[in-house]
Amino acid sequence: MLRDAIRRTRVYQPLHFVFHLLFDPRFRRDQWFRLRQPQRLYQVSSVTFEDRYPLEFRFVRDWLGDSSERSLLSFGCSTGEEVFSLRRYFPSAAIKGIDINPDNIAICKRRLSGMGAPALAAKTGFAAASGTDVEPAGHYDAIFCMAVLRHGALTKESVQRCDPVLRFADFEVAVNDFARCLKPGGLLVIQHSNFRFGDTDTATGFEPVLRLGDAVVPGTPIFDRNNGRVPDTGYGDVVFRKR
Repeated sequence: MLRDAIRRTRVYQPLHFVFHLLFDPRFRRDQWFRLRQPQRLYQVSSVTFEDRYPLEFRFVRDWLGDSSERSLLSFGCSTGEEVFSLRRYFPSAAIKGIDINPDNIAICKRRLSGMGAPALAAKTGFAAASGTDVEPAGHYDAIFCMAVLRHGALTKESVQRCDPVLRFADFEVAVNDFARCLKPGGLLVIQHSNFRFGDTDTATGFEPVLRLGDAVVPGTPIFDRNNGRVPDTGYGDVVFRKR
């Protein structure tokens, strides 16, 4: 096809980059933030959309139920789409979103303020953070980490090792702390990651409760504990219950 032929030309990528830098505010924020070389930056793109994971959101809602006693965390919340989507499933719960990019969090807060709903704002929070280090232990009923612990540079089939841009050890540090922040019986939701939660030592303290099948996810290859690419066998476990 003509489109594919154009994409293979030498000038396509540079022109594509310049076009988005000029006309795509989200892309521009992402690129300026990358230039700062922040610690613990995983997913370099903050592209997302509303209600991206309805099956998973419904599953967690049905499992936990909704009440003012529930606390949820969206890790890598970008500009808030996941948090505001979760609010529709959990009208009463406390929901917090954190993102490494403070510009994204500023947008989240403006969106929340613009809703003009003090009761909603009182149980919805946002904070700029690269991890869950400052979150209280045993506090959350569910933590969502969707398409965050991954890197776009790993999508090419020729890439056989991930450690130049992302390491299994970093993934394990992140999920270890997620486990610390979850209540006993709490749910950890991880999807579109370049690593399998089941490969971590932390996973022994959890049981899988939702499997979506072992379909291979295009653009999200899996790497093992030694940072080597795993044959495309797929990985279907996405929701894990803390024992």
